[in-house]
Amino acid sequence: MDRAVSHTIQRRRLWKRLIFWLAGLSLLGLALFAFRTALRTSVKGAQLRTAVAGRGPIVQTLSATGLVLPEFEEVITAPVTADIEDVLVTEGAEVQAGQPLLILSRQALEAEVGRLRDELALRRNGIRKLRLELDKSFFDLQVRDSIKALNISSLEAALDNARRLKRVGGATQEQVEQAELNLLVARLEKKQLENELNTKQQSIQAEIRESELEAQIQERSLQEQERKLAQAALVARRPGVVTWINKQVGASVREGEQLCKVAGLGAFRLEGSVSELYASRLQAGMAVQVRINDSLLTGAITNIQPAVKNDVMAFDVSLDDPSHPLLRPNLRTEIFIVTGSRPDVVRVANGPAFNGQRRQELFILEDGRARRRTVPVGLSNFDYVELEEGVRPGETVVISDMSDYEHLKEVVVKK
Repeated sequence: MDRAVSHTIQRRRLWKRLIFWLAGLSLLGLALFAFRTALRTSVKGAQLRTAVAGRGPIVQTLSATGLVLPEFEEVITAPVTADIEDVLVTEGAEVQAGQPLLILSRQALEAEVGRLRDELALRRNGIRKLRLELDKSFFDLQVRDSIKALNISSLEAALDNARRLKRVGGATQEQVEQAELNLLVARLEKKQLENELNTKQQSIQAEIRESELEAQIQERSLQEQERKLAQAALVARRPGVVTWINKQVGASVREGEQLCKVAGLGAFRLEGSVSELYASRLQAGMAVQVRINDSLLTGAITNIQPAVKNDVMAFDVSLDDPSHPLLRPNLRTEIFIVTGSRPDVVRVANGPAFNGQRRQELFILEDGRARRRTVPVGLSNFDYVELEEGVRPGETVVISDMSDYEHLKEVVVKK
């Protein structure tokens, strides 16, 4: 009769199996590691990118992108509410100063100019009528004043006669007093007439002055409408290229509405954008380098936009040579923002071997072998990396990605 296996024996068997499998897996792992190590102890020289360390200046930069824009872009607006009659140029066309761009309808403007001219003629005719009235009133008052003066002279003579007759008994005291009263009344009437003459003159002159001011206002309105009429054919004020134009012939546009944009080609600026991660390091006045093809242009940040859109911060760049021949509108460029610089360091060309860490495991070529060294890294940019120590000028550095060999102290380089 079979007996049941005890629990102790079962556990022993289980542990033996586990130890067997663990040992097998460990041996397999060691075998794979040894095989990998055997494969990775050498590399073909043609597979490596190398660079010779040297001395020179280095600047540390942040990478950004830029868009070349004209330094100025003139916006041409409608001088008056009108319809677009004709479009003479297309977007992208180069224009010269004074060249017509588009034509607005003139009928409404011409009618308004004619109405203002008629109103101004009426106003000037009214001024002439006022002057004639002034001359007539002034003449009438002068004549009345002259008559009053003659009347006073007559009354003065009558008073003298009454006094003379009174002395000889030919007139009474009442007659003398009546003559004096008549003379006094005549003098007061003359004074009243002179005051009326002066007041009338000032009143008519004030009316003339008011009419003249109204005429001047109307004349300025007429000149403004004539100027708008002359601008019905919109022209470019300076040389440039048409970046946008309203091509809807027959469309009605309001006064002040944009009709065309002309950008100058003589000078350019840059609009840059960089990740918001670098926002704290960005400052106005920082120097920048702009790469266009194989050329580097220099400039400085002039303004930083306060708002962040889509995790990107925008800034403006003023170029030291804004008229460089390589600059073109809407050209995309690389911008390198200078955050630090050193005049004389050991440097080597940048490559995949550098991953941004402060200390790097680099391989140096010596006698057909690439030997590993731990090298502290300083400033870096798109072109160069500073090697603070551990590498001498003239030594050849492997700048390829050597992460597969980082466990080895040296690697044989095959020809």
